[in-house]
Amino acid sequence: MGMHWVRDAGACSGVYVLEDGRTIIDAGNMYGLIDELQDLGPLDRLERILLTHCHFDHVGGMEEIFQVVSPDVHVHPVTREYLRLLRSPFPEFFDALEGDGKLKLIQDGDMIPGSRPLRVIHAPGHTAGDTCFFEETSGALFSGDAVLPYRLNLGPALSKPDETCGGRMKDKVHSLKRLVSLPVRHLFPGHGEPVFHKGSDHVKLSLYSLYQSLHEDRPELAWVTMGRDLLDLGQLAEARQCWSKSAEISPEASEVKGLLEAIEAAASQAAH
Repeated sequence: MGMHWVRDAGACSGVYVLEDGRTIIDAGNMYGLIDELQDLGPLDRLERILLTHCHFDHVGGMEEIFQVVSPDVHVHPVTREYLRLLRSPFPEFFDALEGDGKLKLIQDGDMIPGSRPLRVIHAPGHTAGDTCFFEETSGALFSGDAVLPYRLNLGPALSKPDETCGGRMKDKVHSLKRLVSLPVRHLFPGHGEPVFHKGSDHVKLSLYSLYQSLHEDRPELAWVTMGRDLLDLGQLAEARQCWSKSAEISPEASEVKGLLEAIEAAASQAAH
């Protein structure tokens, strides 16, 4: 899909450049982003910036960009409101964009145009306005901080719910369950290395990790809950793997036995 990745560094998100520089996802907060973009072609080619959420490490680089060009900025309405919490001059900057008609509000299910359109997925949890972008042909998910690669150093801290910006654990669980249902092949996160071909595994691991944190006193329930999610999606083999893990921990637990019964019932129904 003609993508270039500007690596994240320190307290700065990665930036994804699509369609030969016509679209970027997030803007980091590093100086030198303009140089990276210029290497890909004329800056006046930049048509739009897509923001995944309101945190400064994803939007700070816009200051440098707008000294040179003035693309449209696409943002979820909830994120738009939380951008007002950034330190000055960024609230005023976004107000000016809005006044100039450059701020475009996007909703869940919208399609961002291009040679390979991107579907907007509102995925609150880390913040209330978290937005992912999904390219259906290749199965590419640009996840911001909603999903980060498994075992990324500081990953749990970088993606945990930020209550100041409306982040809630229950929303994060719901959003990850929704993302697990997508046919994700490649994961392009806001921090850490892109994951090729096994992106869906990292989405599932993100959800399982949340269940681990919610069931620290009964770890078998993390596997049971994950197994039921996968069963609901018709993924019988993976649901059975989750049951096996839960049975290793607590084979006599009623929840573990209940998961096995549900798996066997689904398997029997599928056979007929």
